[in-house]
Parts: sequence; C-alpha cells; structure tokens
Amino acid sequence: MRVALAQLLPAWDEPGANLGAVDEAARRGAETGAELVVFPEQVLFGWDPRSSRGAEPVGGPLTQGLRAVARRHAIGIVGSIREAFEEGVRNTAIAVDGGGAVVAVYAKQHLFTPGGEEGCYAPGTGPAVFDLGGLRIGLAICYDLRFPGVFAAYRALGADAVLVPAAWPCARLRHWRLFLRARALDNRFFVAGASYAGGATPVETYCGGSLAADPEGDVLAEAGANTELLVVDLDPDAIASARAGPDPAGG
Repeated sequence: MRVALAQLLPAWDEPGANLGAVDEAARRGAETGAELVVFPEQVLFGWDPRSSRGAEPVGGPLTQGLRAVARRHAIGIVGSIREAFEEGVRNTAIAVDGGGAVVAVYAKQHLFTPGGEEGCYAPGTGPAVFDLGGLRIGLAICYDLRFPGVFAAYRALGADAVLVPAAWPCARLRHWRLFLRARALDNRFFVAGASYAGGATPVETYCGGSLAADPEGDVLAEAGANTELLVVDLDPDAIASARAGPDPAGG
C-alpha cells in the first residue's frame, strides 16, 4: 500500500486556504499512485492548544470539505478538525476513503499538558481503526507517541500500521524520530508521522522531519525541513517477517 505524508506549514487560522493546500497535496498524492495521504495535526487551522475557534461536529462543513477533496482525487485522506461534541471540544483526526466516506474518527487521547491543551480540549477515550489497501490502520496524534500503551492497544486490535498526524517542534525533533521508530519496533508494525514543514506559528517553531518506520524500527523514508510530499510503500510481508523474528523485548 502506498501512503503519502504531506509535510506542510498551515496558514494560521485560515481554514479555507489550508483546505486548498490539502486539495493540492491530495492531487499530487494521487498522481504518485498513493491510496492515502496523511496531513499534520490540525492542518486546517494550525495547532493551537488554547483555541477552539472553528470547532464543529464530525460531519460539519470542514469535514465535508475533506470528504470532497477525497472524492475529487479518488484518494483516502487523514485530516483533522477541532471537534465540537456535547462535552466540549476534542482534537480529532478523521480518516476518509477515496469515495469520500468517513471510515474512522480518532480524538487525541493524551493532551499536551506542558502547552495547556487540557484547558481547552477534552481527551479522546480510545483507539480507532480502519481497513484500506489490504492493511488495518490505526490513528494516533502527536503527544500520543510518548505513551506506548496507545500503540500496544493497536497491536491487540490487529493493526498493520499506525499513522500519526503531528505538530512536533524543532526543540524535541530527536524525540520524534526516536518514538516513531521505537513504537514501530515495539509492536512490529509500520508507524508513519506527518508533521509541520519548517517555519514558525504563534505557538511553536517547526523543522519538518516527517518519517515512516518499518516493523524492524528502521527508517523507510524521512523528510527534510521544507514542504514535501513523502511517499512510502507499506509492504505487509515486512510485518510477517518481523513478527517471525525474536521479540524485541527479549533482546
């Protein structure tokens, strides 16, 4: 299965402009033969732990915009919204298939407490999986990477890959690279993260580094700092081969 990681820097609080950038990246992803394109965390607004501006229920106008892009280019999309629900707002990733159907909704379980995210957002309550291109795929968001239990739960659900929309800053980029590889090795599946291209927002400074790791924890592909569409092939045979080997916890 071919996946494209769309590394870009969102225009701050401009969902219309950002939806246009999503459309262009989806078009380019489809041209590469990718079945799915993954966008960074809160790609339609820019990640802001203290703002719920533009929050909408799943199925609202921005969700419909993502669905329309998927249908237009016949490609799956992992995008995100600020999700309004009965108890507040969640930081939510939405997976849409190439026909425009919503196939998974995942709310970030571990909020970024050092940035005050818990003051504006409610945490998600569990995993979300969907099937595409012969693989079972799970979703996590940014800070979730620091919590191995999130990924172990996906292994228990039979996931072949976990995709991670993120806004991972320059200051901790070495941790991003380490965690993506470790979570892949721990669970013997693919882990791929799409983060922000180099630049600054009112919240953070970013340096790119979108990355896909294979079931042995090795780097399949890694982006530089600039805007980039990183294309990777996820081969299910690599999962079977890795799982036939020694347990990484056993040395």
